[in-house]
Amino acid sequence: MKKKKETSSEFGCEFCKRSFVKESTLLKHICEYKHRWIERDRRGNQLGFHSWIQFYTKHSTSRKERTYEEFIKSAYYTAFVKFGNYCLEINNINISRYVDYLLKEKIRIDTWSSDSNYNAFLIDYLKTEDALDAVKRSVEYCLEQANDEKIQPHDYLRYGSRNRICYAITTGKISPWILYQSTSGVKLLDELAEDQVKMIYDYINPVQWAIKFNKETEKVTEVKNLLSELKW
Repeated sequence: MKKKKETSSEFGCEFCKRSFVKESTLLKHICEYKHRWIERDRRGNQLGFHSWIQFYTKHSTSRKERTYEEFIKSAYYTAFVKFGNYCLEINNINISRYVDYLLKEKIRIDTWSSDSNYNAFLIDYLKTEDALDAVKRSVEYCLEQANDEKIQPHDYLRYGSRNRICYAITTGKISPWILYQSTSGVKLLDELAEDQVKMIYDYINPVQWAIKFNKETEKVTEVKNLLSELKW
C-alpha cells in the first residue's frame, strides 16, 4: 500500500503562528492578535499604546524600546485601548500628565477609565498647569463656542449659555485663570445661580485659588494685562 503524501504547510500567521496550506486561507484568517494589529492606527489604540509605554517606562529599568507587536500581545492590551478611547471620549486635556497622576497615586489599571479618577486629577491639574497654557486653551474654546452662538469672542463669558459654560469649567476647557482674572469672568461668577455654583465649586474653589494668586502675583499681572488687551 502506498503511503499517503503528507501535506506541507507553507503559509503561517506571523501573529499566532498557525500554519495554512493555501495563501488564500491565510489571507482570510483573522486571529485575535492579527485583529489587534489591523486596528493599530485607530486613535484610541495609539493613545493606549503610548500610555502603555509610559506605564512600562515607570515600572521597568529596561531601556528597550517597546513595540506595537509587543503591545498587542500584552495582558494589558484591552485595558489600555479602553483607556485610550476613554481619553478621546472625554477630550482629556493632558493624557501624559493624567497617566503620571494615575501611576503616582498607584491606581489600578482597570479603573483608569473612571470619571471620579479623572475629575480628581483635573481639579489638581488646573491648579498646577502653566497659566498661559490655561488661558490659551480657554480662549480657544470660547472662540469656537462664540462662533456657534453668534457672539463676539470677548463677550462669550458675558452672554454665552450659562449651563454650557459651567459644563466647560468642569471639563477643564475654561480655566479659573480666565474666570478670576478677566472682567467678563468675574461678572459671570457673580451672576451664576446657586445650583450652577455648586456644580463648578470644586473646580474653582475660591479660597484655594486666592492663595494661589497671592503666591503668583507676577503671573497674575501678566494674565490680567493679556486679558485686558483682548477686551475680556
